[in-house]
Amino acid sequence: MLATGQPGGMYDTFGAEYRLRLRPLGLDVQILSTNGSIENLERLQRHEVDVAFVQSGTSGLVPDPAGRVRAIAALYREPLWVFHRASLRATSISDLAGRRLGVGAPGSGTEALARALLREHGIDAGAHIVNLTSAAQGAQLVEGRLDAAFFVASSRDPLVLELLSNSDLRPLEFPRPAVYVHRQPGLSALTLAEGIVSLRDHIPARDTPLLAAAAMLVCRADLHPRAVELLLKVAQHIHTPGSLIDEPRRFPSVQGVDVPLHEAADVYLTQGESFLSRTLPYGLVRWAVPLRVLIISLVVWIPLVRVLPEISTWRCDRRLSRLYAALRDEETAIAACTTAEQMQERLRSLAALGAMTEGLAAKFPGSRHGDLYHWRAHVALVRGEATARLNELESRESVRS
Repeated sequence: MLATGQPGGMYDTFGAEYRLRLRPLGLDVQILSTNGSIENLERLQRHEVDVAFVQSGTSGLVPDPAGRVRAIAALYREPLWVFHRASLRATSISDLAGRRLGVGAPGSGTEALARALLREHGIDAGAHIVNLTSAAQGAQLVEGRLDAAFFVASSRDPLVLELLSNSDLRPLEFPRPAVYVHRQPGLSALTLAEGIVSLRDHIPARDTPLLAAAAMLVCRADLHPRAVELLLKVAQHIHTPGSLIDEPRRFPSVQGVDVPLHEAADVYLTQGESFLSRTLPYGLVRWAVPLRVLIISLVVWIPLVRVLPEISTWRCDRRLSRLYAALRDEETAIAACTTAEQMQERLRSLAALGAMTEGLAAKFPGSRHGDLYHWRAHVALVRGEATARLNELESRESVRS
């Protein structure tokens, strides 16, 4: 589910284009029209939507202590347009005090920014400040029922182009944008070049300093990484060419993002699309992670679990084989002894051999401790035979002396 904005606005227009481009890639998108950024952020946190268009600078107005929201990218700059009646000759927001003002729809990023700027200029909310949709504000401006209205919208928005072309209206200039950028998070300075909108009609008539927010694509933190990659892939097709105010290849970007970035978006924007994403359709890639775990289990872990006991058994058998070989050598040497002194030497060697096995219990699994007891019994058997031979040899040597 993709939350856009007011019907007819650029969020809504771009939402329809995203849906159209994502469908062939295997991602079916449903569009939800809303009043704007604040509502979109609230819906994201309530898990009512998966992805949304959001204006920079608004995330701080919707606290997210659980970290449910992540940014995918900034898509383009959207200027703050404060259109006013030309007859007002306004040079500052302060000049709009007491006038009938439109500040955008409730829950929109426009309303949040407009009311913040009005407070900065000491203008209190009152009956002369009204909440209207962008379309309604535009209509009332043209009809003269509003003295001024705030819009945060793309330079490609048809309503903005219509208002710029209206000789009875003027966009308010911000000759000291650095002051506003410092005081209002999410804003940047922007100059609308003379004649950039229409060379024929010379619109605007001169370079116009403005303020701009960044239009961002944000999502739930648990959105599948492949869905994030597909959204960015489409975003590159749509926004890389640029616009009247955005140079080509500037967006999508992390520039202007004021929400923590989704990990998949960070990887995509810095390293590009993953190999699996390029080669497999979304329906398969979405299962890639669990399948990878399953395959690793089948190919690596299951055989490893079967092999490890075999390796342990082999190591135990090898140690026991070496010990028994040494014991056989000692037994042969004992049989060859002809003097008590030789036999005593063999008993010392046999004791040393027995001492070598004292720490084996800690290295052998419990299932093999029976083999160790057998080994000790066999060592004791050979030691008993050697002791008996020693006694016999000592008796013979005593008789001879």
